[in-house]
Amino acid sequence: MGILIGVFSVAVFTDWRYYRIPNVCVGAGALAGLIMTFVSDSALGLAAAAASMVIIFLAFYPFYLLGGVGAGDIKLFMTAGCYMRGDALVHYLLVTMLMAAVCSILKMLAYKESRERLFYLMRYIKKAALTGAMDEYQIDRTQKKCVIRLSIPAFVSLILMCAGAY
Repeated sequence: MGILIGVFSVAVFTDWRYYRIPNVCVGAGALAGLIMTFVSDSALGLAAAAASMVIIFLAFYPFYLLGGVGAGDIKLFMTAGCYMRGDALVHYLLVTMLMAAVCSILKMLAYKESRERLFYLMRYIKKAALTGAMDEYQIDRTQKKCVIRLSIPAFVSLILMCAGAY
């Protein structure tokens, strides 16, 4: 897990500073996880790790298409799937999403821009439900205060998991 914590540390730093998670970072972490899984669990463990990565991708890709999750965040979760599987991975993702929800609520309380984006989303959903019209949802990338950097809750969740908190 030390390698994973290192990868997440770099990801959090670059995400905080540049709003990007480098492919080199998650690629190196995933490769190290796959190699370690192959060495310790043989080909069956490697297949399970690859399956975890595919399941995570398929689960989060629709949210990426909607603009709710960044591609770097999905790749970060896929990297975590190289190191943990089964119940541990599900618990990790659930705790991460719960922490992200708390961060979102706090941002909505703190920043007017976040509340405005929420009201815009609610109007969009209402219009789509009533008329069936699916206009393009406008994502304003210039409002940096509205962005939830998912790498931070993911990192905190990983630290809590390694500390045995859940």
